[in-house]
Amino acid sequence: MGVLKQVAYTLGYPFIKLGSGYNNLALKWPRSTAVVTTTLKTTGADAFAQLVVEKNEVMDWKRNAVFTAFGFGYLGVWQYYLYNTLFRSWCKPITSVVGHWGSAPVKVFLDQAIHHPLLYFPTFYVLKGSIEGRHPIDSIKRSFVDLPENVKACWAVWVPAQLVNFSVVPHHLRIPFVALVSFLWTVIISGMRGRIEQVAPVPEEAIPPPMPDLRMPVAPSFASSVFATGSPTPTFSAAAAAGFVSAGPSAAAAAAGAAAPAK
Repeated sequence: MGVLKQVAYTLGYPFIKLGSGYNNLALKWPRSTAVVTTTLKTTGADAFAQLVVEKNEVMDWKRNAVFTAFGFGYLGVWQYYLYNTLFRSWCKPITSVVGHWGSAPVKVFLDQAIHHPLLYFPTFYVLKGSIEGRHPIDSIKRSFVDLPENVKACWAVWVPAQLVNFSVVPHHLRIPFVALVSFLWTVIISGMRGRIEQVAPVPEEAIPPPMPDLRMPVAPSFASSVFATGSPTPTFSAAAAAGFVSAGPSAAAAAAGAAAPAK
């Protein structure tokens, strides 16, 4: 047993030191550590989903850029503020009475029943749609169409994970804990909704023809001719003006071209 313990300690020592060093960083710079962790995690998880799970031969860098931006701005900056500032403030009266075990279900409800359906998924869809060339309103509508399927997958992972996170994980490690679990979740959501789609252009035949201009054209005035040609000579002749009435704009244009001074 002594030899087995020594081998286990030797093999586990690098991971123990790594974990201890990471914990010290998170204690000293909690926000920065959280943002860097979520950014690197999200980038790596999408790459894993593309190359390993989906077995794509070529990396889709636009798609990966979407997840990298999402990991930095939303999962890192915003969720750190949400979980460690807003949730703590909102649930402080409950926590002071029943402790973290009592307030954890309330935080999970806020996170999974309100935050994710109304903010997390629409934000992700808008960011992805911006790469696809989709209008933000269309992206938001699509997020609500896909919502039932998305929340089933989300709740299966995040309800138990967040119960643990909000009840026993120290505050400075909550976002890193989310990042650890989120690697699995990012692989899932990347495979489900990450593929970049090309928005089909509107066919030319589907575009309605312009409405004809039924207004009666008016021959230009002397003043407008001065501004248009730089000279007091009228641009349109009398024949050209008459052409507007007799033959329509096309004949009038031809007459105007013939009457215009050479340049």
